[in-house]
Amino acid sequence: MTDLLDAQSAAFPCVRGCTLPHAEDAAPKPKGARHGDLCDSCFYRIVAALKLVPDLVANMRAQLWGIGAADYSERVGGGGAESPAPLNLGPLDASDALFAKLVSWIAVFAEEFGLIGPAIPSWANGREVQGSRSVSVEVATQRASLQVGWLADHLERICGTRSAAAFHDDLCIGHEDARGVFSLSASYGAKARPVPEAEKRECRSCGAMEMFVKSPDAFDASLAIMCGRCGECVPEHKKAFREYMDEWEGVAYA
Repeated sequence: MTDLLDAQSAAFPCVRGCTLPHAEDAAPKPKGARHGDLCDSCFYRIVAALKLVPDLVANMRAQLWGIGAADYSERVGGGGAESPAPLNLGPLDASDALFAKLVSWIAVFAEEFGLIGPAIPSWANGREVQGSRSVSVEVATQRASLQVGWLADHLERICGTRSAAAFHDDLCIGHEDARGVFSLSASYGAKARPVPEAEKRECRSCGAMEMFVKSPDAFDASLAIMCGRCGECVPEHKKAFREYMDEWEGVAYA
């Protein structure tokens, strides 16, 4: 672990000012920027947030009329014409704000890189991307997946831009009027389906293929890798954390 910490602190510091774990009486050492201007912790926090988005959007859209946890074939809509179901404004506003946030960031980076972003219809009109346009949970999830896929494909390059820190904070932490992914997932849920077997890795402690990424939540704000069998937990500052995450890179969005 010492070698890893030394290597990280020797690089250019993370633009967000992240520091390595240290004793109370020791001077903090900055984490090195290993992904553009961001450290490992910031980069993999973005990866974890992006992976949550499609299921999170599905759950929020499914709860507009109290449907509950996302059923991907369910159509988002009220009751009959005579007795429409009451609209739940909380998930409506939250899902629209997250959708708008992703659209805006894709536009920023597509222009900076000279690329074309995914062609995704807005949920309102040509003047704004926010709105309550009724779409099925499946369609909302597909559109979120397209957005996430584009950002994931260009993530290393994004982390090298001047907007890297702002993108991280906006997506992961959020603001009062546009909450971050982890805050939203704590409220609306983001794992409507079990973790796919292809996304699990072998635990080095018990040998079971049960290692998965534990995203920050309302009870534990840390990012870690855990084993569903023996409970082994690898926090993000450990060398083994990066080794596990390196195995996930390239397959997380396949």
